[in-house]
Amino acid sequence: MAADNHSAELVRSGCAMIPPLANFVEIPTGVTLVSGKDARNHLNRILTVDVSDDTFLTRKASFICDLNGRITTYQMHADLGEQILLLHNDSMSENLRKTLTSGVPWNEKIEVSSGDGAIHRILIYGKHPEKTLVELGVKLEELHTDHWTEFMDSMISTIKIEEEFSIYEMLISTRNYSEITDLLQTSGVEIGEVNSAIAMLSIAGMIDLSIDVSGHIPYNLGLDRLVDLKKGCYPGQEIHARMESRDGIKKTTSTFKTNKQMPLGKSKSANKEQLDVISSLKFGEFWVNILILPKGISLSSEILVNTPEGEITLTSV
Repeated sequence: MAADNHSAELVRSGCAMIPPLANFVEIPTGVTLVSGKDARNHLNRILTVDVSDDTFLTRKASFICDLNGRITTYQMHADLGEQILLLHNDSMSENLRKTLTSGVPWNEKIEVSSGDGAIHRILIYGKHPEKTLVELGVKLEELHTDHWTEFMDSMISTIKIEEEFSIYEMLISTRNYSEITDLLQTSGVEIGEVNSAIAMLSIAGMIDLSIDVSGHIPYNLGLDRLVDLKKGCYPGQEIHARMESRDGIKKTTSTFKTNKQMPLGKSKSANKEQLDVISSLKFGEFWVNILILPKGISLSSEILVNTPEGEITLTSV
């Protein structure tokens, strides 16, 4: 999923929601720890991406899919060498851990445990969060989207840098949480709203971990970069390979603004086109919505959708 030239216009229209310096929010996140000498090989058998050559502090997203190629869990990795942290929607914790402990050969050593409550995931976002990060001692030149950087016994990375705003991500242990969040507030960073932060990610063309994408095909979410067909077998690989080789990818994902909240789930446009709303979040005077829709649908004009609450007009961003 990618943002286009209309994104800046939407951001400006919701500029009251973008802090002039920065805000921070904690995103409710489940944390699962995978360790043991065979952990990496086991993960490589079930994830849609290759983790065999990942190094210390690698930051990478992945899916686990079922045999029909549909997503069961969506997670972000923090590779600590002997231990790999998986960050995910907190409602998916039980399902993920059950999957990770299934099908482990008797002669392999793998441990799966809960890190819920021990690690906090926060987003720092705004027009100029870099100013605060530098004041705290963060070296911006060391921050990237594909790896974590250690900072004050925590980890930080870049999520997105746009013309109108930037978003950074931190993983903070419970013992350091108060100290770091107090430092942020002392530096002028205020506590923000979770929905606004995630909506900004949506505007930037990203789907946050907190959004439930289970049951969907990765390609339909525009996240084919998280599907590595060359890595070897994993659940759902055959379906994904068939879709790619036979031009079977008929849907895509786009972001739209509306004047009211969209009900989540399937709906139809006034032209009878099948739509699927996976997120609808308040941002300033508008709602920011992520929809799965047919590839051929025109985004240059408004889309009308009939809902139980009445007709809603969608405008592409």
